[in-house]
Amino acid sequence: MQCVSTASFSVAVNGDIHGFFLGNSGVRQGDPLSPYIFICCMEYFSRMHKLASQHEGFRFHPKCKLQGISHLAFADDVLLLSRGDSSSVQCLLRQLSLFGKTSGLDINPQKSSIFLGGVGAAQKQAILSMSGFREGSFLFTYLGVPLSPHRLLANQFSPLLLDLKSSVQGWIGKYLTYAGRLELLRSVLFGKVQFWLNIFPIPDIVQRNIISICKNFLWTGDVNRNSSALVV
Repeated sequence: MQCVSTASFSVAVNGDIHGFFLGNSGVRQGDPLSPYIFICCMEYFSRMHKLASQHEGFRFHPKCKLQGISHLAFADDVLLLSRGDSSSVQCLLRQLSLFGKTSGLDINPQKSSIFLGGVGAAQKQAILSMSGFREGSFLFTYLGVPLSPHRLLANQFSPLLLDLKSSVQGWIGKYLTYAGRLELLRSVLFGKVQFWLNIFPIPDIVQRNIISICKNFLWTGDVNRNSSALVV
């Protein structure tokens, strides 16, 4: 806390340092200490919600009960998960309020959404009024993949296909050898596809489109020379 509360700054004028003044908002942006402070805050946040999940008024989301999951966090993206009843939601909101008072990091309702499924109209309205959040709609993207309460349709894999095509477009015209294109397929495109495969079952038609993109790049990626020798 001494590192945070005693931070001071100097002003460079024409290359020379003049004086200093104390900071009122902690460390400067980009300070190497910032990630460590952030991790400490999120650890506290995680422990708070773990305690909330043990409250008698809290019930887990049906799909999360076995694993005991009440929240997921990656960097500054946070998902809170619970059963769709007022008591469970109130437990989570109480912890959010306490976290804000403790850390000074308040929740912005305008940038937060609540996603509801299998909840009656009256209960839905009660939860929305209680939280102050706007109601979100599926699909929404988290960690680069679309999330849905149902199995994804083939046309909902378009972000993956567009990502693959965008990568290939950036490589076309770079005079890559066959071995170079093969290595890019293995290290980049296959990695992107594997990330999705670890989360979703991919329909056959999407798999065929992925194979087509890879084949076209492998055999015709360098169209400016020896293109006839690459045709099979």
